[in-house]
Amino acid sequence: MVVETMAILWKWYLYQTPWWNLPRSNIFIYCGFLPVRLAFLVLVYNLFLKDVRVKAIIRYLGILFIIFGILNYFFIQGPDNVNTYTLILTHFTAIALALLYFNQVLHEPKIMILSRTPMVWISFGTLIYYAGTLPFFLFLDYLSGKLPGLAVSFLYINHGLNIIMYSFYLTAFLCKPQSQP
Repeated sequence: MVVETMAILWKWYLYQTPWWNLPRSNIFIYCGFLPVRLAFLVLVYNLFLKDVRVKAIIRYLGILFIIFGILNYFFIQGPDNVNTYTLILTHFTAIALALLYFNQVLHEPKIMILSRTPMVWISFGTLIYYAGTLPFFLFLDYLSGKLPGLAVSFLYINHGLNIIMYSFYLTAFLCKPQSQP
């Protein structure tokens, strides 16, 4: 919510003040948040996954990916461009984490009521959004250069999948917590 608020405020007011007159584009705010989003994903799934080896791998790879995202933001693709490398890496990581969680649920010895388990809803939303938008972001650089109109029209699909993902997240928050024996 903070990122969206900052992006809107930048586009409406903050790009031009008595102290600076910068471009109106707010892409640097969204791209700067990518490593933070990746860190949140890694932390959340690290809390809910049980396999110690998987958790260790996630932690180490997560740290490497976050460092790469920061380097990409400042030195490789830069803050003024869509950081597609970090986006794609975040998408693959999110899909892998959701699948790891579903694998854990599949092998859970006790019966779970899936509709009442918040992490199941979060993982469904994550999987739907990231798997659905991955093809678009894989070809974003190409589409932006060759077919910019098509690239912009694909953003509507991104927005729709974003709404679906956050609807699943909201459903997760509405789930009644189960008592643990």
